[in-house]
Formats: sequence, structure tokens, C-alpha cells
Amino acid sequence: MTWSYATHYTCDGCSKVYELNVPINTCPDCGGLLETHYDLDTMKQELSPRQFAGRTTSMWRWHEFYPLRDEAHMVSLGEGGTPLIPSVYAGKKLGLSRLYFKNDALMPTGSFKDRGFSLAISFAKELGLTRGLTYSSGNAGASFAAYSRRAGFEPTVLVEYLANPLKKAIISLYGAKTATLYFDSMTEITDMLEQAVKRLGLYQFVNFINPVRHEAMKAYAYEISETLGWKAPDVMVHPIGTGGGIWGAWKGFCELAQLGWIDAVPRMVGVQPEATGPIVRAFNQGLKQAERHGDATKTIAQSIAADAPIQGGERVLRAIYDSRGFAEAVPDEAIMQAMQWLGCEGICAEPASAASLAALKQAVERGLVRSDETVVCVITGSGLKQPYAIEKSVPDSPLQLHASYEELEKLLGKVWQ
Repeated sequence: MTWSYATHYTCDGCSKVYELNVPINTCPDCGGLLETHYDLDTMKQELSPRQFAGRTTSMWRWHEFYPLRDEAHMVSLGEGGTPLIPSVYAGKKLGLSRLYFKNDALMPTGSFKDRGFSLAISFAKELGLTRGLTYSSGNAGASFAAYSRRAGFEPTVLVEYLANPLKKAIISLYGAKTATLYFDSMTEITDMLEQAVKRLGLYQFVNFINPVRHEAMKAYAYEISETLGWKAPDVMVHPIGTGGGIWGAWKGFCELAQLGWIDAVPRMVGVQPEATGPIVRAFNQGLKQAERHGDATKTIAQSIAADAPIQGGERVLRAIYDSRGFAEAVPDEAIMQAMQWLGCEGICAEPASAASLAALKQAVERGLVRSDETVVCVITGSGLKQPYAIEKSVPDSPLQLHASYEELEKLLGKVWQ
């Protein structure tokens, strides 16, 4: 059995081809981002959806679609295979009969980042690496630390000064060496890391600078399409930080279409906070590259508070344009309302995750999503990692009572009337 059908990298900038067994991040010639290619013609001949039906439920059931060559190097905590949950509350509010939530808050470290780091750490292990570096606002650092330690790596995490204390503590709990990272713009971080690649040859795990992390996000397409009877949703809504999630998912849907496993692809919707939305601004202006925009300190959606995307966000914008999708910016008030709505669905989502539902609400009101369409909102992380945001979105109840039947009867009279 062929474990992987991956063949090579190509550079987005100069189209140069590189072998997969070389430990590189970006193109050594021009600094462009590298993309993994697969032998889809052979896959079409040798694979079918039936072959995947009996496999263990995890993202690794789709290993043929990833660049890892040898199963022995796989580092897994059971990531992927999260439920696609039909809406019972928000769908009625919005008049959508086929609204679903892909709940990655249930991942091993509580966020969708586990998909990417399971693959990236496994791939680095196969390359013979033993240590690595990433920066993080919280979720990525925790995931990187957990999977690194499972692999016997030495993880170093540069934690953004805006990260909440609980997320910082979780990163340290998983055994990473951490340093607080101060900056005025995301462009400073990107420049710093790109210089580290060029001058130190330091292998990194930052989305897109690392060429394989986003490949794991393709599993969104495989898992969702399989659950829907090998049909893609009409619309997929995804929060955007660096954008590895939406780019990977779009690539996965395109692969399935090329294989003939689905007959249509979804419109991809990218979501950012109103306070900092360079991708949304670029989309609204019809641009192919995004420039620095907004203030990352002015939103509760910390995990997606990026004021400048990596290499202008070209890949993210390409996914939105090519899919005939759109981008939405949402204010914090709408995000907090969406957190409450998701609570009524039984989902505890952090603000960045709830932003997907907030954006969908806006899109429905603007007539961009029809009532008969199948829509999937990705829930990227658990609200339990950002408890102060939950406290802010849901105030404490003023109701009180002493432990007596009479007071209980009065209370229920107020609550149930």
C-alpha cells in the first residue's frame, strides 16, 4: 500500500521544484512559500472513498493525502475526526435548515491547531530534526509544545504579549521553553522569522513558513464531505489568523473535485475581527495582496487578531476569490452574541471560533447566504481557554435563594413564568 502520494514542493514565487526530503521552510532562491503536490492521476486510479470507510476515526485515516512517507514517524494524540454537529438553535434563528458546526474545540489540546502540528511534527521527525521554533498567541504554542514533547523534541515558543495568562501557562505545562514576544505589527514577526530561516537555517513551524502544517487542514474537506454523503457544503465559514485553515480546507475540496469524489466545491468565507481585518479590507477592494491594517489590541478575538498576513495573504485571498466566496469583518459585540448562541448549541467556543457564526449572521442579513444552502461553520478552539471572555459575554445571574422549599418555589415561579 502506498502510504503517501506526495511528490514534491513547488515555490509560489518562482515555481522552482524541491524534493520533500529536504528540511526547508521557504524557497531558498526567492523566499516564496512552498506548496506540496501529489500524484492525483494515480490516486484517481488506485483510491476510492470506500477504502477509507473502515479506518480509525482521526485525521490520519487520510494519510495518502499528506507528505509523510513512513507511518513509523507519525506523532498522534487522536486529532481529527471531530463531529459535524447539526444546528438546533442558531439555524432556526437565521432561517437555515442545513447549518452545521465542525467542532474542533474537542481536539486533544482544545484547538484545530492539533491537526497541523500532528503532521508538521511527524514530518520533521521523518526529516531527522529534534527541535523547533514557533510563535503563538496561545493555541498554536500549546499544540506545538504537546506534539513536540510526544516526539521527544525541544520546543521553543515565542508567546505574544497579548496572549492571556491561561494559554501561556498551558504552553509551559506541555514542557516548552517560552519567551514573551513584543511587537508593533505582525510584519515585524514575519520579518524576524524569515531572517532566522535565511541566516540561521532554523527550521520553523509557523503556518505557511512551515510548508506542511496546512496540509493537515485538508482533512476538513475529507471529513465534512464524507459526513454529508460525499457532497461538499455550499458554504464553509472559517476564522482567519494566518489563514492556514481556510487555505488547507480549500485545497482539500479541490483535490476531492479533481478525484471526482465530489461534484462541486464550497464558497469559502474568511472571517476576521472588525478591529483588525487586512484580508477583509483587501477583498473589499478587490486586491490580491493585503497590507497591514487595524489594531490587534482592540478585539476580544485574540486568536485571529492579526494585522498583517504572511506574504500579503495571497493564498488566503486566492482561496476566497477562486471559490467565489467572500470575507467578513465582525465586531466584538456580534462575537459575544455568537458565543451565547453556540452555548445554546452545547458548544463552548472561544471568541475567534464564535466569529464564524457572527459572520454567518451578517452574511444572511446581507443576502449572501440563502436559506436552502448547506453551511458549515468551523469551531476552531475551546472557550475554556479564554474564560474571561465567557464571563464577559454571559453576566452572572442576579437570582439568589436560601435552601428552603418556599424560596425554591418562589424562584421557579420567576424562572418558569
